[in-house]
Amino acid sequence: MYDGKVIHSARDEFGSIDIVDESTARTMHFGSRARQTTMFLRDPVALALSYTRYMLSGLLLSSVPRSVLMLGLGGGALARFVRHHWPGCRISAVEKRALVVALAREYFALPDEHFAVHVMAAEEFLAGKQPAEYDWILVDIHDRNGMSPALREPEFFARCRAQLSARGILAANLWTGDREAMLKGINRSLHEVFDGRVLHLPVARKRNTVALGCNFALPALEVRLARRKAMELEDRYGVEFSQFLWELMQHNPGLLH
Repeated sequence: MYDGKVIHSARDEFGSIDIVDESTARTMHFGSRARQTTMFLRDPVALALSYTRYMLSGLLLSSVPRSVLMLGLGGGALARFVRHHWPGCRISAVEKRALVVALAREYFALPDEHFAVHVMAAEEFLAGKQPAEYDWILVDIHDRNGMSPALREPEFFARCRAQLSARGILAANLWTGDREAMLKGINRSLHEVFDGRVLHLPVARKRNTVALGCNFALPALEVRLARRKAMELEDRYGVEFSQFLWELMQHNPGLLH
């Protein structure tokens, strides 16, 4: 079923979880071939799955975040990246499966310092949380069948925006699979909640799209300066920001002058 050796299998009330070692990477699966997370064995900080790198594209529009809320943890790939590159950043993560958190700690080098994990459903966390100020909210909540049904609830993204700072950005990993009606509803909610300040960034050669909801007026970026910033980010983090910028230009007309 997998492209490697299963080194651990476990089950909770939500289903099975398998940890697989491939030749150069370790992966987590929720009972299917789909990789919920991937970690390079020799470089745990690098973002192995392309959609996780796309989730960083908000850096093209704003500065490094001071605080991040992660809705959905998986193996903690983005948590490892943020902790390594921005050690002063405050990270909070919400994951409904205690087993996922335990396996992320045991097999995927989940950070411990300055890192709070809340074991509950994302929608429950948002409903009970007093307004805070996160510079980034990263939404990546899926099960073996695709996007979580919580994303289609009208209040979900409104509660997310209430947690954002004035410079805040929400990045949501949307799977453009066989749930077209659900995807359209999610996009409609995003545009309503963020007053149309939403950018779409399809993940190259994948069926994912990262949607960026901005809690500020979208900047009128100048092409030359934007390209320079993309190249600087690319050099600093080893992530293809120049490609992200080009794709944002292609899929969001009017963003750049």
